[in-house]
Amino acid sequence: MKKLPKYLKTVIILLALIIITGLPAISPRLCDWYTDHIYGVLCDAVSHITGVFPFALGEIIMYLGIVLLVAGIVFLLLLIFLRKKPRYRKFVKVYFQSFSIALLIVVLIYMPAWFVPFCGTVLGQGNPELRTTFTYEEISDLLRYVVESGNAAAEEIAIAEDGNVAFRSNEENRALVIKAMQDLGSEFPRLKGYYPPVKQAICSDILDRMGIGGYNYPYTMEPTHNRYMSPLWMPVLDAHEYSHHKGYYKENEGNLLSVLALSRSEDPYLRMAAFIEMYDYLYMAYIEAQDQVLDQMIASGEITDWPEQIQTKEDIEQRKQIYVRVFGEEPEFTDRVWQIYNAGMEIEKEIYEADSHPIDDMPSVNEVITETADTGWKVQGDILQENSYDGVTLLLLQYFYK
Repeated sequence: MKKLPKYLKTVIILLALIIITGLPAISPRLCDWYTDHIYGVLCDAVSHITGVFPFALGEIIMYLGIVLLVAGIVFLLLLIFLRKKPRYRKFVKVYFQSFSIALLIVVLIYMPAWFVPFCGTVLGQGNPELRTTFTYEEISDLLRYVVESGNAAAEEIAIAEDGNVAFRSNEENRALVIKAMQDLGSEFPRLKGYYPPVKQAICSDILDRMGIGGYNYPYTMEPTHNRYMSPLWMPVLDAHEYSHHKGYYKENEGNLLSVLALSRSEDPYLRMAAFIEMYDYLYMAYIEAQDQVLDQMIASGEITDWPEQIQTKEDIEQRKQIYVRVFGEEPEFTDRVWQIYNAGMEIEKEIYEADSHPIDDMPSVNEVITETADTGWKVQGDILQENSYDGVTLLLLQYFYK
């Protein structure tokens, strides 16, 4: 019987290992156990090593992979003209065999480093029976708590006479973010332990155009962020990426844990940022709950002066008056909150404008980036479904109304 070539043996072994390491995915509870007891050890070991590098090693490897892929395409095209040369044909064969093995190794690494934790239950809690519907009063009370807490945090932040706000550096904020995440570890044990530095993405300009704030490289365990971010928002982003780093890879998990952790920090900047983020999610649920109450009141005849159609400014004003009459004044952040928020956005603008952006002069490239981002966000939403960013609203309500 003819022996299998070494290449095929290697491929078969790698495929077998990929299947074996991915087997826990058949049971979300098994994935939870793996993430709770094994993933953290693997993550800490790798991130201690890669954390030494001042740049995102995973990003460099990604670029190398792109270069090797483009080179492979060029080699294939050259094969059309050099196909009669045995040495070149052998070179192309070995190149693509090596490339395919490298690709399989990357997939193998992804299985225990990302896929298995991702396939666990939400927050690793085993899918308990939790409420999925909440009253207007509950949503309103939580929104008012969030707004009042954000306003209180803003009062602790100094604003200079010229309107400037003394934001901390990313490095100073990171220590506070890590402490906040570790403190939340009393409720979510995966959050305890070591945190590597969050690294700045070399491709921040592209990420900014794609609407991406940050990401993790599972094969190097490196959380990374887009540098073009407000100093107020950056701690929320770093906390989000740290949540992923600790094995909470679903987006609703990352958003919930980041705002919960920062909302309990002793630092007013972190608290205010967290409460603004909570507000952004809860506000739509608040409006939807109001609409449901109004529909019921209109149907029962409790409200008789509701204008069915908006035809004049008077109709708009009449609806506003009905909202106030039924629900009272809407909770709002103070001008001080928005002054601090806008000061952060001005700094973000300054950081962006201080850099050159060659892509601005390449509209076709910019269009490709935008279209790729749109497709990517849609695919992510289709995959994550209720565990996408919007899903954090339900998690917030479930957490505060256990």
